[in-house]
Amino acid sequence: MNSNKFKSSLKYFLPSSYQLKLSVTNTLTRTLFILLVYLTYFLILSQIPEQMSYRLELALLLTSAFALILYLPIIERLTRYIRTRFLSEYLTEDAESYRQAIKRFNFDALIKNVFPDMVKITGSHSGTMAVLTHNGTFAFHSYFRGRQKKLSPTKDITVKSSFQSFLLSKRNGASVAETYSHENINNDFMELHANYIYPFIFREKLFGFIAVSNIPNTDATHSLSLLAGQSALTIHNHILSYHISENKKYQKEAAYAVRVQNLLETGTIPKLMGWEITAFKRTNRNLIEFFQVEDGSWFFVILNAGKSYQHIGIILSYILGVVYSQSKLRILKGFSDIKSLIQTTFQKLDWKENYEMIIGKIGYSELYIVQEGKQFRITRNSEEVVASMGWKNMINMDKGPIIIQQRGEAILKFSFEEPEIK
Repeated sequence: MNSNKFKSSLKYFLPSSYQLKLSVTNTLTRTLFILLVYLTYFLILSQIPEQMSYRLELALLLTSAFALILYLPIIERLTRYIRTRFLSEYLTEDAESYRQAIKRFNFDALIKNVFPDMVKITGSHSGTMAVLTHNGTFAFHSYFRGRQKKLSPTKDITVKSSFQSFLLSKRNGASVAETYSHENINNDFMELHANYIYPFIFREKLFGFIAVSNIPNTDATHSLSLLAGQSALTIHNHILSYHISENKKYQKEAAYAVRVQNLLETGTIPKLMGWEITAFKRTNRNLIEFFQVEDGSWFFVILNAGKSYQHIGIILSYILGVVYSQSKLRILKGFSDIKSLIQTTFQKLDWKENYEMIIGKIGYSELYIVQEGKQFRITRNSEEVVASMGWKNMINMDKGPIIIQQRGEAILKFSFEEPEIK
């Protein structure tokens, strides 16, 4: 008992193997730096004529320039290389160093530092790591004899659902010897060139795995379990932070879309003699714009994108903004120009979804309307349909107001009363 206490006390005062190796590395590189500086100083000094004024000062200045510009970056790179090659805070028994390493255990550290260390733990010369991405697929990284790279996303490696289920049932890792009775699983091992695979599991979900060429011993497996658990948590947090940032981005886009909609449409309803035009509550997937064309006639466009993406308002606002700007330039002349411009703009945006629209012209006491899409209905007295799809419809206003509906909800109302002549 006393012997154990003495050993623990001795370990407390003596440096750990990691700290000792780190000290030796720092001493070696700094000594090399000092030697290079001294050698350079005497070499430069020997090349300067003795009769030259300020000979020592010039040699010191040139040596300082060499040390700062050339030697210091080389020594720093050499130090990083030695630490990466021979030292790892994740593999040390020094508790303090390990705690500091865990604090810096983020997604980038997992890829750049932890993954190579996990391969080294097993004594393997090569390894492959799969990492779950935000869209539910797996990204692959490879490590082979000190060289690391991300595999091309076109590389034909898939993680089948049956393979994921197998790894979820093997929380403590699985060797290829356990797959001989499962042909499909064995093929998955062969595809990864793996003799051993350790999964990254958090909350009963597979967040990735590491596949290595060597079957590790018990001590290495224990170290793998610690790092694998932390890896799963890191990947989980990385995906979560991505979705949070995306959600914030879409919230901002939705807010911008609403602001653009307010700027573009509601305040632009014209006041025309005899006409009363009312806009009802709208959604972020349809927009309305009124504008004049070259001959001074008033037109309006109603666009519906079909889908209810939060950022769709920005796309529709852009399209109606193009239409509005073209009308201000007096480029548009009528129905065909407006329809062609909208279709061309959707094509430029590479829009794959269906969209519907109404193009209307306001006459003296009549409306001229071209309707494309089944979601719209143009009615009088809530029942009588007064316009057909695909045709240019002329609607007289002497029989009552006209309401344009989209999926049963009113979006625009047109009323006309003959103005009194005074």
